[in-house]
Amino acid sequence: MAKSQQPQPPDDRPNTHPADIRTAPTTSPALSDEDRRAAKIGVGCFTTFIGAVSGAMIGVLVAVGNTFATRCAPLEGLPACNWHIFAGWGALIGAISLPTLALSRLRRRERAGG
Repeated sequence: MAKSQQPQPPDDRPNTHPADIRTAPTTSPALSDEDRRAAKIGVGCFTTFIGAVSGAMIGVLVAVGNTFATRCAPLEGLPACNWHIFAGWGALIGAISLPTLALSRLRRRERAGG
């Protein structure tokens, strides 16, 4: 047999958990043109480096696949035949594509008013 549901008295305890405290929404101050430009330069430089490194690693992975497919015998201690060519093209593609994607997302957010 189920207990009958009785209305619960209101909870008068204070909300002490930080997630329960209601605050007014805060907005970040508007950035000046110089601050926006500096942020874009920082994002662009950082993502260029990261894009080049990650693109080179993917290029070497493609070179390993190419080595397997062509049955080329790489030199002792090297991951693949002509790995440096694949790594170079991968680094170039990564260094161009990652900053382009990151900066386009920043521009889109700025146009949306964020």
